[in-house]
Parts: sequence; C-alpha cells; structure tokens
Amino acid sequence: MGSEVYPVCLPWEEESTMYLIKWIFTTVRREIETALRPLGLTSPQSQTLYILAMSPGVTNTDLEKLLLIDKSSVTSLVNGIVKKNWAVRKSHPQDARMKQIYLTEEGLKIHKVAEHTVEQIKSSVGEMLSVGELEALRGLLKKILHNYHPASARV
Repeated sequence: MGSEVYPVCLPWEEESTMYLIKWIFTTVRREIETALRPLGLTSPQSQTLYILAMSPGVTNTDLEKLLLIDKSSVTSLVNGIVKKNWAVRKSHPQDARMKQIYLTEEGLKIHKVAEHTVEQIKSSVGEMLSVGELEALRGLLKKILHNYHPASARV
C-alpha cells in the first residue's frame, strides 16, 4: 500500500477497487455528518430536505426510491423531520391514503444552510482532481454501475 494511509483492512482488500470506493464514501460521509451535527441534522435528514426542496410534494414511496432506503426507515425519517417542524404532510389530491411532504419555512432555512455546508465538503474533495480526472472517474463509475449485474441475477 505504500505511503497511503488506509484503515485496517483484510490483506486481499488492499488493492480492491470496491474497498477504495467504500473507504472514500465512508470518509466523506463522516465528514458531512460531523459538519451537519451542530445544525441538529443527520446526513439522511439533510438528503431528505434537499429532495423536498427540489421536489415539493413527494411521497414516502418517492423517498424510498430516491434515498435507496426501506419503507420503515423513510417513515422514521419523515416522522423526525415533521416533529422538528422542518416539513409537513398534506393529503394527496388523487389518493387520500397517500400523504405528500412539503418543507416548512424553517425546513427551507435549515436546508439552505445544510446544502451550503455539504457543497463545501464535496467541492473540497473535487479540488484534488483535475476536471479531466473528475470526468474520467465519473465516466468509469457510471460504466460500472450501468453494467453491474447482481450475483443473484447471474444464478
């Protein structure tokens, strides 16, 4: 591994692409969580506020798909932001069983602060690479994602 500093890992993970992707994700996520903590926000809450700011009126089902989390996690997440008065639920015009979620003024304010905080962290990560390197990396990651077939589908 040379002079790089990685956490303790299993010997066969040292040169693993997946390990490196996981470690980068974990490191950046921890930095984001640390920066959001003084705002009283978690990373999933911040992501939810962002989605609500960009797409007012989404439903729990929409959030499940957008956040890549299960139904019970979405319910808990939405309950938490509603309790903090960052969002409200309103009846869906076509289906009374569904609720649409909207940011409150307070939610919009905390979202803007959180968005600025997260963007600063993300941009500092991007500053390490040239524009060409970032484009190449994104292209390669998209290629992996597009062509990935879960092992369960190969059986």
